Amino acid sequence: MALFFFSYARKDLVDPYLNRFYKRLCREVSTQGGLPPDSVGFMDREGQSGQLWADMLSENLAHCKVFVPAYSPFYFASEVSGQEWSAFAARLTAHQEANGVRPKSVVPVWWLPPRGELPPVAGDLHDPRDAFSTEYKKYGLKTLVRQRRYKDDYEDFLDRYTDMILKAAETPPDPFRVPDLLSLPNAFAPAEPPAAPAGGQLPAPRTGGGARKVVFVVAVGRRDDMPHLTPTELDLYGDELVDWRPYHPASSLSIVVRAQGVAVAREMESQVVPADDSLFTLLEGPADRQCLVVLIVDPRSAELPLFQQLFARLNVRRSSNSVILVPSDLDELRKGPQGNQLYDRLYASLGHWIEAGGGAFRGDLPSMADFERVLGQVLIEIQGRIMRMASVVRRVEPAGPQFRPALTGPGGLGR
Repeated sequence: MALFFFSYARKDLVDPYLNRFYKRLCREVSTQGGLPPDSVGFMDREGQSGQLWADMLSENLAHCKVFVPAYSPFYFASEVSGQEWSAFAARLTAHQEANGVRPKSVVPVWWLPPRGELPPVAGDLHDPRDAFSTEYKKYGLKTLVRQRRYKDDYEDFLDRYTDMILKAAETPPDPFRVPDLLSLPNAFAPAEPPAAPAGGQLPAPRTGGGARKVVFVVAVGRRDDMPHLTPTELDLYGDELVDWRPYHPASSLSIVVRAQGVAVAREMESQVVPADDSLFTLLEGPADRQCLVVLIVDPRSAELPLFQQLFARLNVRRSSNSVILVPSDLDELRKGPQGNQLYDRLYASLGHWIEAGGGAFRGDLPSMADFERVLGQVLIEIQGRIMRMASVVRRVEPAGPQFRPALTGPGGLGR
């Protein structure tokens, strides 16, 4: 992947000077950094649309080391540019939550000074223009590129700016891919004030976060809880919830951190709690005050006495604000030495949820990318249920499910 992602307004590309600057910047970064020319910058010149195009942008935003936004009046009016900014901001936030520090990986270039104040997400960044010439700060880089009398200022800018990019690339954020770029909010859109009722007074804000908050309830044992596992299986666990890495070694990232990153990408407040009796308080709140509840279940931990009673209570309840995700490929899991036993225990514990349909249970998540994609989808689905004021709790007959579903195909897990 490229070292830097060049984010620009498509309407600015009709001006050939922007493309000229981008090519020159790539040469300077390649020369000063000793890097292959084809590994330096990414710039979407095609002006495409659709899911494949969005996936290409997401992939580059997930792995670039530096984000280079080209400020202009058109840039901050561009929805796509605002979504690109949201994607990279979600990556910075995920890194900060995992490591305690937010990398300074956004290095803007003032192509044309925007009129008026910058959006808050840009205004909060350090303004580096004082490090350059007065002409750059007053007129923007386009003037320096276009007019020969500013040639020396332009060359000086390239030297200094290239150095800024290379230094920022020394401490990049961890890779993080948003599940759906097209669903992200426009980071530049002004916040909408709440609508006033007929009486002219604003309503009191709702408490509890409403449908803008998600609680991740994690049912997983600690490493010491599962001495029966092989050393390779034990590598998935640690002493804390955040240590659980169900996709290791393909992905050694914490499932909890990645889940919170998906929430951040949707501008949602999130909280992580262990699975205990507090789960039922979350499921039974008034419909208009509900938060979203995502129960993330480790199939191996379903064998632990710690969770068996909890799952038995949960199995006879249903809630409009919740979903169960099992970050595993259950079909593949059953092929292992203890696979059928693990699935049988999981089915015995949560069979009503498995058979419920409607997305209540998702167990076909073979990779971290699949988990993030499906999580992004279910957050939207649960929000829709709450908005429709669906029934909060529904009891099912205690007799239990009468048949076992197929893992794949119509009606199968995760379908």
